[in-house]
Amino acid sequence: MPRLSFALCGLMIALLSACSVNNTSNASCDFVRGTNNNQNLREASGHDTGSADERQKDVGIGFLSVIFGGISRALSSDKSSDGKCV
Repeated sequence: MPRLSFALCGLMIALLSACSVNNTSNASCDFVRGTNNNQNLREASGHDTGSADERQKDVGIGFLSVIFGGISRALSSDKSSDGKCV
């Protein structure tokens, strides 16, 4: 398990330590979109109690969105962005 967490930390550092500001902007927008989308889905399903545990899950989803958003942009040839976080 420590190897997996070390690999994930290394991947996040590699994705977030890019030379251009655009990549950092994309990562922050991915985080905001991920947390916002998870909160909206939870509210729409009627399971929103406003607990701290639910907010921590939103943050976890936001970090996963950063990882997968960076990977998907690295693998796709589409460099365009709409410029909006939410």
